[in-house]
Amino acid sequence: GTITAGAQLLRDKGAKVVYACATHAVFSPPAIERLSSGVFEEVIVANTIELPVGSYFPQLTVLSVANLLGETIWRVHDESSVSNIYGAG
Repeated sequence: GTITAGAQLLRDKGAKVVYACATHAVFSPPAIERLSSGVFEEVIVANTIELPVGSYFPQLTVLSVANLLGETIWRVHDESSVSNIYGAG
C-alpha cells in the first residue's frame, strides 16, 4: 500500500496524473485492487515474471524485455560490450 498511499498524497497535493513503474510485477493481494483504484494514470511493469490470469487491469502496461535480453545474449556470445546497450561506454 505504500506506493498507492504516496500516489494518493500526490493527488491530494494537486498532481493531475501519477504513474507507477516497477521492474517486476509482484502483485501480492490486495495490490491489484489498490493499483487499479484510479489513483494511477498508468502502472508500467516489465514482463520479467509471468503475470497470473486475472492480474491485468485497464491501467496496466506490460513492457517486453525480450529485445534487451536477446541483444545482451548476442553481445556476450560475440564478446562485445554489454555496457554499450545501457549507454555506458
